[in-house]
Amino acid sequence: MAELKAKIFRDFFGGTWSCRITKNGEFQREIVFNWPEAFGKFSSLGTEAGLVVPPHSGGLDDTSQISIAGWRSDIRRWGHIWHNEFGGYGEVQWTSQDIENGITVLYGFGHECKQETDDPTDHIVRCEMFDQDNFRYSIQSFRKGLVEIDARRIRTAKELNTLLEKQADTVISFTKLYEL
Repeated sequence: MAELKAKIFRDFFGGTWSCRITKNGEFQREIVFNWPEAFGKFSSLGTEAGLVVPPHSGGLDDTSQISIAGWRSDIRRWGHIWHNEFGGYGEVQWTSQDIENGITVLYGFGHECKQETDDPTDHIVRCEMFDQDNFRYSIQSFRKGLVEIDARRIRTAKELNTLLEKQADTVISFTKLYEL
């Protein structure tokens, strides 16, 4: 297996993605999520860093979430961590990559807890990167079965960042709002 590097995450996943989610082969819903271009050490998944994922846009469930993703050089892994409105949390760590039949495949593990009183669920995760604009993210566990997210890029990272910068220019800061 090839050594996992942060570059693959920074170069591939940035942009806006249209996704179709199935659970054990049964359609669940469609979502659109943003992954702003990662210029620095950290990146966010689903929204701008530090903000809440918009309603009905969570990848694994429909809760309000805040998330961050980034490279952990101490263990040479890319990780995603998220928290939701019910005290729940989750984490995925990508541990290795390989080429199978010309397709780049990432492997990892994760765990999630839907709310603070639940026991965590452990998952095996896999991401098949078919080409620059399509991937399949698979999450499998004994408790939840197989969840697959088929994603298609609808906006590049540069296009998304330009759009987010334009939107940010029209936002009124809390200090200016307080002065009104």
